[in-house]
Amino acid sequence: MINQEQQLVNDNQEEDILNILIKVAPILQKALPFDCMIGITDREKFIGNIQGTKIKIDNLIGVILPEGDAIYEALRTDKVCTVVVPKEAFGFAFKSTGVPIKNLNGKIIGGFGLAFSLESQNILIDTVQTLSAASQEISATTQEMSGTAMKLSEDLKGLKSSGENVLEQINRTDSILKFINNISANSNLLGLNAAIEAARAGEHGRGFAVVADEIRKMAINSATSIKDIKEIINLIKAESDRMISRVIEASELGERQAAASEQISASINELAISAENINKVATIL
Repeated sequence: MINQEQQLVNDNQEEDILNILIKVAPILQKALPFDCMIGITDREKFIGNIQGTKIKIDNLIGVILPEGDAIYEALRTDKVCTVVVPKEAFGFAFKSTGVPIKNLNGKIIGGFGLAFSLESQNILIDTVQTLSAASQEISATTQEMSGTAMKLSEDLKGLKSSGENVLEQINRTDSILKFINNISANSNLLGLNAAIEAARAGEHGRGFAVVADEIRKMAINSATSIKDIKEIINLIKAESDRMISRVIEASELGERQAAASEQISASINELAISAENINKVATIL
């Protein structure tokens, strides 16, 4: 008689615990920040079902727990179990976690199940994968840009060196022009002296006077040509100076671009790592 009464008390306690869970479940559902569905079972079937906004399965009350269900596995193993239900089963994919419910004596009396849609998770995972792929592509492009910028910087340094060599050669022409100018001046003086001597020689020096006059003309023309050449060389030198100055600026710009590209590449790599971390979190949810 005592055993029967004790059994009746235990049964009532178990029923009370499950009923309390059924009453508390809607409050718990509202407290959760995502759309979800809650199921409460005894040891065999569903006795409570709180539907979500989008995630819902009708007519669960009284349905026998199917094998493979999260609550079924929780009751069977006496452990918290999580399963992923594919979209083909109910028209939407969801993740379900089952928890065994025990009475005061530690006996399993039922199960508590929480299911939430994987739609947001799948969207998040797809977004993360897209972001990760884009990050890798941008990172590769940025690294290529950095390499190109460095190559450009090196080429510009070589061009600068060549420009400096040109300037050095131009400067060397000054001494050559001075030498030629001296020859021209001496030739002019020689022609003048020859003309004077030809005049003194009179009729006998007439032919020599013609030669002396041509020497003077050649000297004058040489001096004029040297002046023109020097002006041209000075213009070339000025343009070379400006070119080298621009090359130096472009080289410095290339170096800054390469440094900026490396910083961008590092930031993109950090973004890719963050995307991977988000993907891990999304998988856990």
